[in-house]
Amino acid sequence: MFRVYCLLFFLLLLCGSCGVREALIDRQATTVNLSRQGLKEIPEEVFFNTDVKVLKLYGNQLDSIPERISELVHLEKLYLGRNNIKSLPNSLGKLKNLKLISAQYNELTNLPSSIGELENLEQIILNQNLLDSIPKSIGNLKKLVVLQLKFNHLKELPTELGACTNLQFIHLTQNYLEALPEELGALRKLRELYVANAGMLLRLPDSFCGMRYLEVLEIDATTVVPTCLFVQQTTRLQINMR
Repeated sequence: MFRVYCLLFFLLLLCGSCGVREALIDRQATTVNLSRQGLKEIPEEVFFNTDVKVLKLYGNQLDSIPERISELVHLEKLYLGRNNIKSLPNSLGKLKNLKLISAQYNELTNLPSSIGELENLEQIILNQNLLDSIPKSIGNLKKLVVLQLKFNHLKELPTELGACTNLQFIHLTQNYLEALPEELGALRKLRELYVANAGMLLRLPDSFCGMRYLEVLEIDATTVVPTCLFVQQTTRLQINMR
């Protein structure tokens, strides 16, 4: 009887594995979801389907992403949250169709400079990592709309970030920032900025007066705000002090 149970258990495992592999090599699939599969590396079969547009690897045990991720030339959305990833490959910059990268709850300490080559990137979601800097090349991302960097180790932001003229949402809560660059005032389309508990920020740059579309500003009660922003508060801007 024990042998029968063992055989049945083995067959169940085998069938489960076959199901996953069949999904991976489905040439018609544009979405591959391998979330919460206990993966320690990305299966080879993933790269057989170069037509995939969405790749979900959330909640696994990955500690790295192979350089061959660049083979997925049509990839638009990449979800890597809740793994043990310490770095992203430089080849990431070859994913010219990528619109969203989400790698929350990992161990990233830096980003490859090639991230600035992702000309169609619209969303960067990297909350809960160990980032202490952002590459200057981020200024090349002219289509970037959302930048989430909460709960990291950032001490400063590159001045080049001010060149991301389509940015509308910036989340910087829980970092170690001492100042924000004046160049951020060029973000004329910015709608929401969250910098409460973002570090020892003592004042916001006067250049922020040019942010005519700013709707939500979340800051510490001790942060000095340009008078012009309080004037805007009476019309459209909501200033929340924590």
